[in-house]
Amino acid sequence: MRAVLVVAGVLAFLATGCDADDGPDPVPVVAPSTAASAQPRTTTAAPRPTATPTKPAPVRLTVTQARVRYLAVTRPYNVALERFEKAANSGASVKTLKSRARAVAAANLAESRQLSAIAWPAVVDRKMKALARANAAARPHWLKIAASGSLNEMATHLRRATGGTSPAAEIRRQLGLPKYNEDDYS
Repeated sequence: MRAVLVVAGVLAFLATGCDADDGPDPVPVVAPSTAASAQPRTTTAAPRPTATPTKPAPVRLTVTQARVRYLAVTRPYNVALERFEKAANSGASVKTLKSRARAVAAANLAESRQLSAIAWPAVVDRKMKALARANAAARPHWLKIAASGSLNEMATHLRRATGGTSPAAEIRRQLGLPKYNEDDYS
């Protein structure tokens, strides 16, 4: 009898399928039949609500921690920018520039996500959000540079990608970091 109940439960589970769109699946419950030769009856219990674990608010970095973290977060994007600039200044092919522009766009996205995920000290928090917004504004232009078919088309999008204002210099000042130096990223 136990085997029949297990088989009936498995069949009921398979018949309901697995659909994650509406939360947890109903739990099949097999109720024994009162008739001796009748098939077991399957009823469905209501889904049980699951508690969502709460995450504690992230702890804000100190200014000293923020100095180190800022340099680590921004380094890949700065390196990608300098590599693109060097390639452009050396007369690299459109193919090379497109590849470098894709790298810049990817580094830009990674930097934006990290900037937004970190609890920065209050002294630079608003500037970090502004930097993430500036990155978001530049990113579509880097993607257009990567998709461009000519140097002229690239130049148009490059002006748009780099034409906005960036709070990076002010962030460096507020964190007590030296001014941006291209040689640090070449």
